[in-house]
Amino acid sequence: MLIYVGFTFALQGILGLIFPLSGSPVNSIIIAILSYPVLMPIMAGMMMMGIKHSRGEEISFKSIFNFYHLTGKLSLVGILIYIMTLIGILLLLLPGIYLSVAYMFALPLIVDKNMGVWEAMEHSRKQVTKHWFKAFFLTILLSIIVAISMIPLGIGLFWTIPLMFVTLYGLIYPLMFDGAEA
Repeated sequence: MLIYVGFTFALQGILGLIFPLSGSPVNSIIIAILSYPVLMPIMAGMMMMGIKHSRGEEISFKSIFNFYHLTGKLSLVGILIYIMTLIGILLLLLPGIYLSVAYMFALPLIVDKNMGVWEAMEHSRKQVTKHWFKAFFLTILLSIIVAISMIPLGIGLFWTIPLMFVTLYGLIYPLMFDGAEA
């Protein structure tokens, strides 16, 4: 997670020089989207660490960098989810919240099940919708735990971030998608 945060700050700092955040709210959207080719493969790697842990497969630090060969798909799914969620939030808020929860497993589906972008998004949405309120409240609970863990100088994040990834992608993902028809 520290690597992801480091890449995020560095990339957004560099892109912030080109697209100043004080200029326009559109610049923050541009910066987020332009950072996806670097950040989405790392995020997918962290998600897959949780999934591999649940399956008893070997995990290594280097494995978070194993998915740059899928940069196009992972970036595109990230951009589509970002845009659709943003539109949903701007329209009525609730559609944006629904989509942000419903699409939370699209990245690992692309990596783990070798799905296409839209196929992964739809499969994630359909499976999560069956248990949407449970997924929503679990996400809220994990977010609260992570937020509280930031209070003592962020030291608690060393435990709560892995807890979040193992819970969502090591416990919930296998229950929802391993053995489920694609």
